[in-house]
Amino acid sequence: MASEDGPRTWDGSTPPVIVNNVPGTWAHDTVSRRLREDILARVFRDNASVIEGEAEINLRQLEDELGTASTSVIKHIADDGGPDCETWRELLEPWVGISWLDAPWLIVEFYFYRRILSAIGYFDESSPTFLHDPFAVDKMNGLRAGMPAAKALAKKANAFAKRAKGRSDRADLADELRLFVMVALWGNRMDLSIWPESDEGGNRASEAFTEALQAGEKYLLWDDSKIVASALAEGMRDVSIVVDNAGFELTCDLALADALVVSGVGRVILRVKAHPVFVSDAMDKDCRDTIDAMIASADDETAAMGRRWASHLASGKWAIVPDFAWCQPQPFWALPKDTRDELKSSDLVVIKGDANYRRLLNDCLWELSTPFADVSSYFPAPLLALRSLKAELGCGIPMDRVAAVENEKDWMVTGKYGVVQYNARPARQYRVSSQIDGCKTFAGRDLPPVERLSLKKVLVALANASEELADALAVAPMRSSTLLGSVEGAKNASGDSQQKLDVVANDIFKQHLAECGGVRYYASEEEATPACLNASGKFVVCIDPLDGSRNIACNVPVGSIFGVYRVREDEDAVANATQAGSEQVAAGYAHYSGATTLVLACGDDGPAIEYTLHEGNFEVANARMSCPPRGQVYSLNDARFDDWPEGLKGYVTDVRNGRGDTKKQYSARYICSLVGDFHRTLIYGGWAGNPRPHLRVVYEAAPLAFVARAAGAASSDGLVDVLTKKPAELHERSPLFLGSTEDIAELVRRGDVRQDDSKTYAV
Repeated sequence: MASEDGPRTWDGSTPPVIVNNVPGTWAHDTVSRRLREDILARVFRDNASVIEGEAEINLRQLEDELGTASTSVIKHIADDGGPDCETWRELLEPWVGISWLDAPWLIVEFYFYRRILSAIGYFDESSPTFLHDPFAVDKMNGLRAGMPAAKALAKKANAFAKRAKGRSDRADLADELRLFVMVALWGNRMDLSIWPESDEGGNRASEAFTEALQAGEKYLLWDDSKIVASALAEGMRDVSIVVDNAGFELTCDLALADALVVSGVGRVILRVKAHPVFVSDAMDKDCRDTIDAMIASADDETAAMGRRWASHLASGKWAIVPDFAWCQPQPFWALPKDTRDELKSSDLVVIKGDANYRRLLNDCLWELSTPFADVSSYFPAPLLALRSLKAELGCGIPMDRVAAVENEKDWMVTGKYGVVQYNARPARQYRVSSQIDGCKTFAGRDLPPVERLSLKKVLVALANASEELADALAVAPMRSSTLLGSVEGAKNASGDSQQKLDVVANDIFKQHLAECGGVRYYASEEEATPACLNASGKFVVCIDPLDGSRNIACNVPVGSIFGVYRVREDEDAVANATQAGSEQVAAGYAHYSGATTLVLACGDDGPAIEYTLHEGNFEVANARMSCPPRGQVYSLNDARFDDWPEGLKGYVTDVRNGRGDTKKQYSARYICSLVGDFHRTLIYGGWAGNPRPHLRVVYEAAPLAFVARAAGAASSDGLVDVLTKKPAELHERSPLFLGSTEDIAELVRRGDVRQDDSKTYAV
């Protein structure tokens, strides 16, 4: 499947996907041999009593195709009554006519299993094999084989359930939850014998926990289990587990789900396959069969564990949710909308197994050291991936760990090694990062790959902060203002009365930018001096987090304004934040109104792109904003006409009466919201501004001037282009005029349009 919406590398490219035509690879062996000789042969063997007639003919045809995989081609799945046929038609469209070996591995494997179901008439109500699971024998064998290990696990799970009740020590709880995470990863490879029993003393228990965890450490290529266990111990409302295999692995997954519920998680949703796939993948019936098997066990501990699991289902603390989306090969960034929406409601989504992990990456061959957070940036909820490696791909694995194991034959496909990878806060607004891909230079210079990638993360952080602030502002602004009000007696660094929402907005942007890792200095209108967020960051962000906050109480549009500069290594924080506006590498604003709009401009030659917030994501609304060269509107506070200098009075009087250059009568449109007035001006033309030395060069004037240039508009302080100004101090103020190039030129030619400092006033 195409990956237009997926994560990208620094240059906007997507790594290639694994295909099956490279001899010596696991993918090639799978498609050229394993599917036919191992899996399909097993289907014939285990279902000999039910597969006959047309079903056998269809399976033999599939067998023949696999025998000539280099020439047999992908074709659409017949309309076999399955509710997923239309989805499969869309998924296969790009690959129809391509050979099994030349098509992507992920597509081919899922296609193979769906062809088996079609061949046996799984969705055909008139077929003797209607809803017959061709892998049921394998699954039941796996369940029976895992019962001795389940007996050992039951003792631990039951003891934990007793200890967890009313436990207040979150650290101890996190230690035990961490073990259940490891059990879900390793299954019967976890040494349960060294897990402490319920009656062991605190020191011995602690030592045993450490010993149990260390036993598998050498096989972990990345381990976030401690971090995620601590988060779980703090309590969550909903946790989803995207289940992988039946058998003892499913028993371990249910043990984790049990531990989550007894430790205080409100509900666990077990997201399972809607039909048989990948031989052992778990369905609704497999979960219930597993619970029934535990209850029916002659072992008291196992039976008690099974009864507790059944009570979780009956009470609604567990929910089993089948979904066709888990049976299909589309990457997780292309999941159906209803599936994505369900995941959004989870406080954590646990992705189990190798096949699910491959879909997380779309089978793309990322550099193994690429951070997991970068690759999973699109995911709609906090994410935990538990994977034992069974495919030649991955991410988030440090190069020193790769070097330690790469000489071991087949280290990526045997399941011997694993990862526990946690993304507590997926970036989500990753689409905006592609805006810099077409930019050639930034403030006259190119950016090396590592800095391009870092700048992308800064843009994503700004977009995510804007989305979070939009949510905060959308909830009853009048009530929010009434409850939050002003910070008593407080002024911000620019001397304005500080609303509590100003503080909230500042904290939101600061946190997101700190987390992205790319920002060294954060200069905010709300703070007296720049803050250092990351000593190794390469960028400076200058921001007015909530422009027009005094309008919140009456629900007038407000905005956020920001400019991004490259760090100058030989200068201090203030000098870095007071560079000339022309040194910006990106700038933009968010406009919070009936809809939330984000406008970004990047590089010396990039356009101003307008995004609209839709269902939590910023989507492109206008790929190239273009301000008309002329308008018929001016936007400033007419009530202060008498305070204006003579040049500005004369200009406004003339254009009102049709005596300007265009001989058209201009109208006034004024919101008293800088972002709102500027945004309207970019779209319809004319100009907006303030003749007083009131607007901050660093936080408002320079960023908006940068956006204006990208949209083909102009900026001036009444004398010079705003982008040429280098502020003498961090909170320096200036007059500002922004808008259509011809209107700004006419205004500046008039002269005497800057208001005297003595005529400033308080609002």
